[in-house]
Amino acid sequence: MTSQVISERGLGGVSIGVDIGGTKIAAGVVDAEGRILRTARRPSPRHDPAAVLAEVAEVVNELRSGVDGTIVGVGVGVAGGVDRSRSAVYFAPNLAWGQVPVRTVIEAATDLPVVVENDGVTAAWAEMKFGAGVGLQHVVMVTVGTGIGEDRR
Repeated sequence: MTSQVISERGLGGVSIGVDIGGTKIAAGVVDAEGRILRTARRPSPRHDPAAVLAEVAEVVNELRSGVDGTIVGVGVGVAGGVDRSRSAVYFAPNLAWGQVPVRTVIEAATDLPVVVENDGVTAAWAEMKFGAGVGLQHVVMVTVGTGIGEDRR
């Protein structure tokens, strides 16, 4: 899973995780043990991809200003379909997005490596790594927010 890249690199620093939803952008600084060190939350200007990504970059830069140490990367979870080879969102119905180059834009605005994944996948991965799914071989997660999604690992 692409989200593992940031966690594995995170052994020498912290990561910034961002959840882009239909109504809000939530972000946090997370250490390699999964502890949330700092958070931020903003409303999502959801029908304007450029405005959303500008807001994400602003939040990431705000969070990084309070970090004492190395930030190894940014993980972005988006409610929609993600082209993993380009870390771009090809369809996000709750955001009215299509073909949005999330990684390219956020990397340019923050000068940090970025990984983009479906938000249900990132949530399932986090539960397997740090939460209710620790030690389990298979986990099924159903997410309910502005929309409904699922992931099976």
